[in-house]
Amino acid sequence: MTRGQIENLYRVNGLTDLKLREASDLLRVHGIDYKKIDGYSGLDDENRLVFEDFIVNIFNATGLETRAEFLPTGIYLVEDIEYLTKNDPSDNYYNVAGGIVSSIDRHGRKTLLHKWEDEDFIHLERIEDKAKTYLRFEYIRGFNSDGEPRKTWLHVINKGKAWY
Repeated sequence: MTRGQIENLYRVNGLTDLKLREASDLLRVHGIDYKKIDGYSGLDDENRLVFEDFIVNIFNATGLETRAEFLPTGIYLVEDIEYLTKNDPSDNYYNVAGGIVSSIDRHGRKTLLHKWEDEDFIHLERIEDKAKTYLRFEYIRGFNSDGEPRKTWLHVINKGKAWY
């Protein structure tokens, strides 16, 4: 899709400044029903509102061509647990040997999303688990060098006004 075609989609929908105003604009302009994104139905009302603000903010923060190839695939409240180890017990730092990321639905039920291990540290004794909870946004943007969809994710912070 050309930039001109994308601009026309915004203008036809009354968005002459080329900015989304609310999450429902995504369906009209980009064909994305944010309520059908995986994980949305499991969010509580507060996190749904945060996501709705976030999705508008992230689309508006990117260029028009980027928006055209930006595909949201998931939004989850997650518990991210890292497995901490040390090479030497006297070290004043930890190594992260692996972890699990589980989604937490509105009823507190957890479902495993991702599990990983670092081959360099997984053989070491697990000393501690470090858990954190955050809103996790997963998406596809473009393709990698092998032609496969480029999957990535972001932490959503500051009530959907910032991410990293």
